[in-house]
Amino acid sequence: MTRPGECTIVRVVRAPNHLGDAIMAQPAIRAVAALGPVAVQGPPWLHDLLRGIGGARATAPEPLRRGVDEALLFAPSLRVAWQARRARRRVGAATDHRGWLLTDRVPIGAHRSDTYAAAARLIGANPQGDPCIEVPRGPVPDVPVGHVGLNPVVRGGATRQWRGFAALAERLSVPVVFYGGPGEGQAVASIARGRPRAVGLPLQAFGRALSRCAVFVSNDSGAAHFARACGATVVTIFGSTTPEHTGPPGAEAVRGPTLPCAPCYRNRCPTEIECLDIEVARVLAAVESLL
Repeated sequence: MTRPGECTIVRVVRAPNHLGDAIMAQPAIRAVAALGPVAVQGPPWLHDLLRGIGGARATAPEPLRRGVDEALLFAPSLRVAWQARRARRRVGAATDHRGWLLTDRVPIGAHRSDTYAAAARLIGANPQGDPCIEVPRGPVPDVPVGHVGLNPVVRGGATRQWRGFAALAERLSVPVVFYGGPGEGQAVASIARGRPRAVGLPLQAFGRALSRCAVFVSNDSGAAHFARACGATVVTIFGSTTPEHTGPPGAEAVRGPTLPCAPCYRNRCPTEIECLDIEVARVLAAVESLL
């Protein structure tokens, strides 16, 4: 409630479009919401990430009208900055040649979450803690208790997709379930080779399935960040990316070979993606140490 003599500050956060990035931005959004009501623009699943954060309201992305005092532009594109040009204050990283549209430029942090936190601090917020997702009660998908979850497909392309998941499943002595996002059913099925699959689950159902998961093994993807934020034990495999920049906090990292070109964060590789030449035994050892 606004006291007499005080002015209400109209704040908008433009969340990232990718699940992993949006989860990395969640502590900053939580801190901004602690200052007062904030509209958080983003994809339809965003409301699941904001559950339990009082004052944060998920909305669909749209150009900002006059009257917005502070716009935090976590989505890194030029288009997002242009759509926010009517806001009095526009805070974000000067990526995609959009620095001229920002009133406050934020340096790129060592970890991507550091960039979001720096933007929040510029408007007086104080981000603390790691991402934490509140999963509401409801029906639990039919997956075995104590299984190892395997997430073999990533939308980021082959440069982030380890090729050893099928062999890992063969060597595990506990039940396994292969997971995948919407539209990944065929790709996951080709790797699972008849083993149990849970593909295309809504985020809430995915979170409830993770409550029965002993260890979740994933490429560097949004699913890894979501699982960790739900409290799951996570093993993340890194090749063209690095845990220091985009890794889920608290996850066990298995790194690929050290190469001059890595990390590159590219979706295509001009060679044979040697950075993901990781022996199955290494990932198996990481999983078994956590079971």
